[in-house]
Amino acid sequence: MFRRLAMLLLFFALPQTVRAEDAPLAEYWANSGSLPPEYAWDVTVTISAAGNLVLKHCTGYETEGPACKTRKATVSAADLAAITAAAKAAGLAEKPARQTEDIPVGGGSDGGAVWLDGQKLTLHAFPVPEDGERTRLVLNAITAAIPQRLRNRFLTGN
Repeated sequence: MFRRLAMLLLFFALPQTVRAEDAPLAEYWANSGSLPPEYAWDVTVTISAAGNLVLKHCTGYETEGPACKTRKATVSAADLAAITAAAKAAGLAEKPARQTEDIPVGGGSDGGAVWLDGQKLTLHAFPVPEDGERTRLVLNAITAAIPQRLRNRFLTGN
């Protein structure tokens, strides 16, 4: 009886542990902007607090299927710490970045989010000028954490 109870407790505790480790630390996205389908691309990257990275790159205006490729990688503890340090240094939790009202039309862009102490902090593609440097600091830390082979192949639209 005790053995069954212990197994049952372990069964219910395990999914919670896995979910906590896979909680997102950062997201990054980029796209080519308004281009004809044969030249358009979109990429999303999710980095978990445990260092698991999932990159999804789609061509055209597809979101699923053969036009999309998914790659997985691992991010080092140093890179995870650098993302967190950049977000803290940017002061986004105390003063969230704001998006400009004059969003350009047509060109490519990138943006994302970072989680600090359970709070999602948005990294706008088009922040107001006074928030641009703070936002870029964190986006640069996120993109630096993406393995070079994936950055070269998927973040440039090739």
